[in-house]
Amino acid sequence: MKEIKMITVNSSQIDSIGYDATTMTLYIEFKKGSVYSYVNVPIEKYNAMLIPTMSVGKYFFAEIKGKFEYLKLPNTVIDKKIEV
Repeated sequence: MKEIKMITVNSSQIDSIGYDATTMTLYIEFKKGSVYSYVNVPIEKYNAMLIPTMSVGKYFFAEIKGKFEYLKLPNTVIDKKIEV
């Protein structure tokens, strides 16, 4: 099992994000507690979500949602880390 560090972002809908460069998987924890993994996401997409002036929610809906396969994960984010 691997531990992914989740980074809190400034968003009304998204609480935190994490990335596994080995598998090109983006992890998103939403404010309501749901956690999703998105596969084959280029690291540039993840890095763009970390830009302070970026609207994380708008970027997610424009660049991630509906464009990458995803899987809803069990709610496993503890202390801003997720075990996958």
